[in-house]
Amino acid sequence: MTTKKVLLVVNSEYGQANVFLAAGHALQALDKDVQIHFASFKQIANDVATSSKYSVKCTPGAAPWTFHLLDGPSFMEAIQYKDGPRTALERIMGQRPTFSSIMAMMKVLVHLFLPWDQPEFDLVYKSLVRIFDEVQPDITVVDSLFAPGLTACRALGRRHIVLSPNTLKDFAVAFQPRAALLWKFPIMGSAFEFLVPWRNIPANTVYGLAQIYFSLTDTRLRETRARARQKLGAELVTFESLMMNPPAGLKILVSNRPEIDFPLVIPGHLTACGPLIRPVAPVADDDGELDAWLRRGPTVFISLGTHRVLEEYEAVEMARALRVLLDAVEAWEDTLRRRGGEGGEGGEGGSNVGVGGVPGKLQVLWKLKRHKPGQDAMYEVGPGTRVHGILRREIEADRVRIVDWVKPQPSAVLQAGTVVCSVNHGGANSFHDALTSAVPQVILPAWLDCYDFANRAEYLGIGRWGNKQAMPSCAEAELGPILVDVVLGPRAAEMRARVRDLADLCAKTPGATVAASSILDELKSYDEGEEGEK
Repeated sequence: MTTKKVLLVVNSEYGQANVFLAAGHALQALDKDVQIHFASFKQIANDVATSSKYSVKCTPGAAPWTFHLLDGPSFMEAIQYKDGPRTALERIMGQRPTFSSIMAMMKVLVHLFLPWDQPEFDLVYKSLVRIFDEVQPDITVVDSLFAPGLTACRALGRRHIVLSPNTLKDFAVAFQPRAALLWKFPIMGSAFEFLVPWRNIPANTVYGLAQIYFSLTDTRLRETRARARQKLGAELVTFESLMMNPPAGLKILVSNRPEIDFPLVIPGHLTACGPLIRPVAPVADDDGELDAWLRRGPTVFISLGTHRVLEEYEAVEMARALRVLLDAVEAWEDTLRRRGGEGGEGGEGGSNVGVGGVPGKLQVLWKLKRHKPGQDAMYEVGPGTRVHGILRREIEADRVRIVDWVKPQPSAVLQAGTVVCSVNHGGANSFHDALTSAVPQVILPAWLDCYDFANRAEYLGIGRWGNKQAMPSCAEAELGPILVDVVLGPRAAEMRARVRDLADLCAKTPGATVAASSILDELKSYDEGEEGEK
């Protein structure tokens, strides 16, 4: 049998790349003879190498992955450090959702789906043509948010399939009966609840129509589309194309499944794989000391994603909210000790009973991003600072750790077995990592589809939206009681049971395996079609 070559074409940002790293691993697990080629930007090269090494370790006989460097700026580089609408988008995304800010976001949202200007797009596109010529892949798997890759595959007639970390809702909402995208499902970035409340339906409808209008009238998008036709002989394909009018016959693999999304009619071009979780080494392999610390007791893990920077006032509010939680746990433990002294369930070990079924004292691992790339830290959190003062007792007892970086992957921390609450920003990977690790979550969304994931956590009964009033920031008065509710409240046990059931469901048919099987099936059907033609 001829060795098959699969080319994975993806943006370098973790939110997109992680599902491709998971798919590459699963492909080799199913067929060790498959050759994995990975085309992306330099920012993800080390992670590709690490994943390749781990995949080969898990599947003896598999070949190391080959990394191909794309020319031009990466997705985030194309958005940042520029004047005009793209810089405006970055600024608007961090604002509180109001009618004016949402309308302003809708006007420039097209630049998120297509951040490259014409020369940059051409540069990336041509490097892809070069890589296609070098690799001659049997099939290409392309990122749903990577317009140059989508366009090149279609223009060159390359057999390809789309893979996305996004949800079924993102790709199916335009196909719902009775125009439900306008009145039933919250428009991306609106921060409306699901189902959209009656009072918000008029605004939701306006936002949906505005998004369509701005897409149709955007000058830069029209110019890029015309240039692609004239200079490259290509029909432009973007994420928005996939949502609203996908090319005929194109299959889209989604890192989501119906049981963990809103109720939807799912069109036939979508394959609901389930969460694609990147295989990672356990915490002990990367940081033995952290592994031992995590095993001491139930842990709240705070990680707000790669791009979420907390200003000092926000960090102070977070610290105060944690103070509310820690004090509530201490009071609960005191109650158990008193009951134990009276022959109750706590016994002498009442202080060690733990929460969430994990024995030991509650502790917090807080990954705090305080600075933007290329800048020094904007504020300190050591002794003498406001954040340290609020949590001083627990920091000195090593029950609260505030760190800039965690060496193991966040998913490895969640899989350690002692995390009882994930506080995250509502990114697709963060949401799915917590869900598949059976960890309830508190979500602090700040932009776009992150609000949808906060909605999902509450709709599914596996967590809470932690800043519905204070968004896009957080506030002690709101977040503190919500943390108590998820970790210790009367609904906490129900949330833990619900997320455990969903995690078990996802584990029965792992998303990465479903995606890899779909890719291999596509290869097989292509081979059978060619054989039939002969």
